[in-house]
Amino acid sequence: MVIFVMLSRKTSPTPARDQKGRIQSSMTTLRMRCLLFLIWVAPAVAQSQFQAGSPPAASGPDYNLSAGYSYMTLGVPALGHVNLNGVDAAAHVDFNPRFGATMDANYAATPNISGTPHSAYALTLQAGPVFYFRRRATSRMFLHPLFGAGLVDGAFPVGSQQYFHGWLLRPSYAFGGGMEQSVAGPFAVRLSGDFVRTTFFNYTGGVQPQNGFRATVSFVWRVRERLSSSY
Repeated sequence: MVIFVMLSRKTSPTPARDQKGRIQSSMTTLRMRCLLFLIWVAPAVAQSQFQAGSPPAASGPDYNLSAGYSYMTLGVPALGHVNLNGVDAAAHVDFNPRFGATMDANYAATPNISGTPHSAYALTLQAGPVFYFRRRATSRMFLHPLFGAGLVDGAFPVGSQQYFHGWLLRPSYAFGGGMEQSVAGPFAVRLSGDFVRTTFFNYTGGVQPQNGFRATVSFVWRVRERLSSSY
């Protein structure tokens, strides 16, 4: 009987010890829940802060560069129009699907002018806004007025054995438009035509306006392409 009582005391926990065990178990469960909560919430918070601090992937304007062949016919006194061949380079920026801006540099020349021993060239540097009146996923059509400066070097005969030669730098402008067609990846082909107004000398040595037409075919590299609206 005495032995049974002693064994019973060893196997039966006291109320204080049982309460302490329940408290420790509750604390362990609470810690596990807090840990799981942190594991679940921390990645979401970090991702949210990263997205909030990063700039949008599709922000800012589009950019493209182009270079190609240019043909120009230019009015020259006593000769009507002279045909010039050369190169064209341009940089474009599009602010939205409708509007952009461009800067264009064009050089066209001929090795000799009939009736004189001289060559001739026209160099223009112009810039202006661009308006896209039609835009599709792979093509676009546009209009642009351009303003800048034109350097014209030329000659024309003033008699059977005489000729005039000179060069003149004056403001110039152009108005025209064209179309652009995608070919592969970021590359496209652009065709454009412009009425060009420059200035040169007349028979008396006075300065007079000079009309011309310019046609250009260029290869385009779309450095950054974001705008894809169609209309």
